[in-house]
Amino acid sequence: MQTTKKGKWLGLVLSISLASIAFVGCSKSTDVETSAAPGATVAATTEATTAATTAASAAPEVSKAPELTPMTYSINTGDNKLTWDNPISKILTEKTGITLKYDLTAGDEKPRWDIWLAAGDYPDIVSLDPEHIKKYKDAGAIIPLNELIEQYGPNIKAKFGEYFNLLKGPDGIIDSIYNVNLNKEASADSTANFIVQYDVLKEAGYPVIKTFDQLYTIISDYVKKHPKIDGKDTIGFTGAMNGWVNKIQFNNPITFSAGRPDEGNFQINDGKVTFNPVSADAKNYYGFLNKLYTNGLYDKEAFSLDGDNMKAKMAQGRVLAAFAPNWLLGDTEKSLRAAGKPERQYAKLPIYSSETIVDHNNTIVPTGAGTGHWAITKNAKNPERIIQFIDYLFSDEAQILTHWGIEGVDYKIVDGKRTETPEKIAKVMTDPDYWYKEGLKSEASGTSSGWFSIGNGAKLADGDYATPVTNESVLANYDQATKDILAKYGKKVWAEFLPPVEVVPGYLWQLTPPDSTKVPNQKIEAQWFKDLPKIIMAKTQADFDKNWNSMVEAMGKQGLTQYEADMTKLWADFNANFTKSLGQ
Repeated sequence: MQTTKKGKWLGLVLSISLASIAFVGCSKSTDVETSAAPGATVAATTEATTAATTAASAAPEVSKAPELTPMTYSINTGDNKLTWDNPISKILTEKTGITLKYDLTAGDEKPRWDIWLAAGDYPDIVSLDPEHIKKYKDAGAIIPLNELIEQYGPNIKAKFGEYFNLLKGPDGIIDSIYNVNLNKEASADSTANFIVQYDVLKEAGYPVIKTFDQLYTIISDYVKKHPKIDGKDTIGFTGAMNGWVNKIQFNNPITFSAGRPDEGNFQINDGKVTFNPVSADAKNYYGFLNKLYTNGLYDKEAFSLDGDNMKAKMAQGRVLAAFAPNWLLGDTEKSLRAAGKPERQYAKLPIYSSETIVDHNNTIVPTGAGTGHWAITKNAKNPERIIQFIDYLFSDEAQILTHWGIEGVDYKIVDGKRTETPEKIAKVMTDPDYWYKEGLKSEASGTSSGWFSIGNGAKLADGDYATPVTNESVLANYDQATKDILAKYGKKVWAEFLPPVEVVPGYLWQLTPPDSTKVPNQKIEAQWFKDLPKIIMAKTQADFDKNWNSMVEAMGKQGLTQYEADMTKLWADFNANFTKSLGQ
């Protein structure tokens, strides 16, 4: 996910602008209740990275020892596997006195967040996207955090360091907290987002696959030889149109196959914003899906599947390829290994619309602004206890605990460095729920998929890595089938298939659009998903072109031109604020 190189390090002030223009069933919220405390960045970092990280990880100013009176706070999550009943969470409670009670929201979370806000019935801590942070702020549902952090957040301030002001909005108020990225390179566990089954590549002789045409050929050949897998119909390529994941499934592949920066549903060319699903790149991708469909290679249930259904189908081992980022693939491969089907795992490969594409998609931003902001609601009693809890999570001690795990169980000190134990590595490879059972997972906090992180490849004050995600650790977590197939392509880790990383200030999807775009956005997106099945299922090229043109024309009548103009202004304002914030 990569933008142009202009303003390369403007990311230092991402959240200042994001806070102002950020885009993107709860039981009755428990006021604080008393309860008894329960019993792939590349490994080598640059000198600049180490210096910046060391400065940000320097010992924080001395603060008053936190209170340890047992208290419980509610927090929302969409992850039904999260629990506080695990070793790491118990240690967190012992260290802080705090227990988190997860309020589960099933399915699409955003409507539930809106219902909570309307009813004034929300958890003590809310983990929201920037758009909803703004909604909650405007409604007076969340509290400002400046003074609380000043008094009780020395570790937060120390970790953010020079980036601390990124937490503030244009009004100077800190509304939420998320992770800070002190790494300067992409994580070693980064992967491309198109996936192809190992056995498909094996039967094809391990060809280099770069284009849709090449992918189509090997899928078609494999299905002809193996029309069924384990007694069920082989699926050449799957997707999911049901639920919020539809935008990911039918927009993001367009962006990645064109080698473009991830700007959400948009493209940016010389500062001008256009709607991605009506671009030439989109027509190319939908043409690929249409070719698959008309030849019986596209999953006919894709239009009714949601993300969980798609994941479950891939775990059966009969899906040959898909667009499935790691977060969507989830524990599918662990399930396949546990079922004795390592050959049904997936290679993560960049696939393009043509051989001439130059890939500018692999990017990182300096903070987790954009998703998973933790905010404290007015329902929470003693909010200082929450800040003290979060502050502990930012401490070096807690960074090690929540990312490496428990010493002697999850890691050992070898030659003065933290090293994951063989037992942990084995469990991670075979048990899809190990991260949950141990407590290494939490409600997302920014772009981090778990506890507040300073980034894979960043270092703590002891000079060792803040997380165990390095080339060596990623390689150690591969099974033999994965190592073998990577060797066929002269690679050691999947990240080696990616282009060099670029640091960018932010993405358009992180910005909250102006009110003027909300109605046309709803109409345009509704038109998109109404017409898309007809485009993909078109029986002839003439029908495909007719349906495509009809969709583009209909979107034009829904106000597409003005919508794009408003988004162009939003992007221009964002960059202007960036420059101003840097004092340039």
